[in-house]
Amino acid sequence: MSMLEEIKNAEQQADELKKQAAADARSTLRQAQEKAHAQAAEVLQEARKRAAETVAAAEAAAKTEAEAAITQKKGEADAVAAKARKNLPQAVDYIMEKVVIAC
Repeated sequence: MSMLEEIKNAEQQADELKKQAAADARSTLRQAQEKAHAQAAEVLQEARKRAAETVAAAEAAAKTEAEAAITQKKGEADAVAAKARKNLPQAVDYIMEKVVIAC
């Protein structure tokens, strides 16, 4: 084999190695992108799960606070109503007195 043929062979082998290296690099890049997409999807799914848990916890806390506020306000309303009922006979007497005097 002549030196020229050896050089030509070496150049062809170098070209093939370059092509193979480029193909390997594309494959590695594609695999890395796929892995990154999969990891991003997992992170997104976990974030959604945590967000849903946080919302559920906040809703439960709000419900508990609302129930406590309702209970407190009901107690206050019952106390005001009881006081009003206690004063009802006096109020009726006062109104009757004013009506009788006015008539």
